[in-house]
Amino acid sequence: MYVGSPYGQDGIWGRWSQYSSSGHGNNKELRALINEIGAESTEIFRFSILEVADIHASKNDILARESHWKRVLMARSHGFNAN
Repeated sequence: MYVGSPYGQDGIWGRWSQYSSSGHGNNKELRALINEIGAESTEIFRFSILEVADIHASKNDILARESHWKRVLMARSHGFNAN
């Protein structure tokens, strides 16, 4: 499991494009996983939208909600979130 937040101009499409092209979106834990199990395994990765933010939400608001979901889902201790 990995929790991320697609803030910024390109939103979820921009972030998903980063992950779909590389398989890891520059996340060190996902990079390590891909090195271990092979890049072809990224074809089975799936994503879910946990929450939709208001269009006027600040980057700090988005990051706070991302942190909330990391805690709730224990993505730091049982997933691929190192931060």
